[in-house]
Amino acid sequence: MSYENPTRLRLGMHGNFNGQDYRLLGRVVLGVVDDGETYYWNEFNLAAADGTFATLVYEVTERGEEWRLFTLFDPEYPITAADAATKRLGDHLNLTGTDVQVTLRDTSRVYRIEGTPPAGLQVGDTAHYFNAEAGDLMQVVSWTGDEVECYNGVNLARSVVMSAFNLPYSEGDRLGLGQAFSSLSGGSGETYDSGMKFALQAGIILLLFFLFFGRFLSCSSNREAPPVKKIYVAKSVLPLGAAGTLLEHAYRLTGHAVVETATVGAVFQRHEYQLTDDYGQSRLLFSGLRAGDTNWMLFSPLTPFLPPAASDCAAKRVGDSANIDGVVGNVKELFLVTVRDREGMGPSDWPAGGCAYGYLAESVSQTLLVRWNGQAVTFRSGQSVPAAQVMAAFGLSTATNGIP
Repeated sequence: MSYENPTRLRLGMHGNFNGQDYRLLGRVVLGVVDDGETYYWNEFNLAAADGTFATLVYEVTERGEEWRLFTLFDPEYPITAADAATKRLGDHLNLTGTDVQVTLRDTSRVYRIEGTPPAGLQVGDTAHYFNAEAGDLMQVVSWTGDEVECYNGVNLARSVVMSAFNLPYSEGDRLGLGQAFSSLSGGSGETYDSGMKFALQAGIILLLFFLFFGRFLSCSSNREAPPVKKIYVAKSVLPLGAAGTLLEHAYRLTGHAVVETATVGAVFQRHEYQLTDDYGQSRLLFSGLRAGDTNWMLFSPLTPFLPPAASDCAAKRVGDSANIDGVVGNVKELFLVTVRDREGMGPSDWPAGGCAYGYLAESVSQTLLVRWNGQAVTFRSGQSVPAAQVMAAFGLSTATNGIP
């Protein structure tokens, strides 16, 4: 095992995450022993001018390269080292008002330090820790002796990290259609499959997609493709970092993407915003669900106990019934989405420059959004929010921009 830096990040670099400028102070190589083999990863120690710190984690798994950003928080309901030591896989706990479940428990060891590490850390130090998750919420509890630290975490696409540090990245760094079905990444509320099984499912997904949309594509030899009207989106009205209270919840805008949606006979763009509350929970806010919609949609994550696989989702047709975690509706629309531009953090179905498939299911009172790509399947339930209410929540005038 080489302890050399496997990334393009270097000490002294500056990175911007969520509008906060960080300087890269140090790199730490850590590892855990599993069945006699040591598994290693890198943690980059980031410091902001206001004295706050963050940890950027880089690791290579069987799913490929993965990046995560962690920030320290003080739990609303503190946990002691003795309590933490009792937690086992599947156990529940509540640190911030949200119930999370332990998904991993292990002991890490420091193998190398470059530059300035977090305070007090030395080569050879060990720490116990566990990961706990619920929907998009990711938390880590680490303890050494009686000292306990709690972190909120978020998954990052490689392109986001490269952009944060103002580093160029090649097309190979972008999650295109080919990569979408050859790489996987972990996270709560998402369904993953190993190599051969996923490759089979990917083939089914592609086949079904062309069955659904093929005759309307210009490459189809059966008939001439009908003209498709493409609707472009105007400039974003909500700036990254904006804060506001929407539906009695305080949020900060932590991510933004311009998403292009292709349905049968229509292509349109919309803005999608990731909103994160004080507890690290995220929601997606759409500037209209369909082309011309004047209302916005706020989507919350669903975490079904037995989530359907991507191939099951791809088998849905218009008119079919869908039931995800008690949210029931009839499939109204099948689509392909492409992320044209993004800034800040975002969910797994915002692959920079890449594609995701999906369907919308609706009932009288509920909207179900399901999207999948080579990384994950995500499930969300949505509710309509008037444009005026969104603008008021973030202190903007309804005349700020012409888009809903």
